[in-house]
Amino acid sequence: YGRVKVQFFWDRLGQADDNTSCWLRVASNWGGKRYGGVAIPRVGMEVLVGFLEGDPDQPLVTGCLYHSENRVPYELPQNKTRSVFKTDSYPGGGGFNELRLADR
Repeated sequence: YGRVKVQFFWDRLGQADDNTSCWLRVASNWGGKRYGGVAIPRVGMEVLVGFLEGDPDQPLVTGCLYHSENRVPYELPQNKTRSVFKTDSYPGGGGFNELRLADR
């Protein structure tokens, strides 16, 4: 169903295994019955988690975050006019796919 498990930074006792979290649904910018956009976070990505109606029993991944280790696909601000959707192969795949738009 496009769900993921997460390791919360604040969970210092978490074992980073299958029992660390429940399954979290992943929000999409467009989703319908058998159509829409799908981008499931990969292992190691930092995600932003919200809670439906503030209920801690209803967590939801609302997006992914860049940081010093998981950097943007192209350096900024040099490429600030470039919009990119770039995938990365699973370990051992050795490649990627990319949709790039440059508005200059």
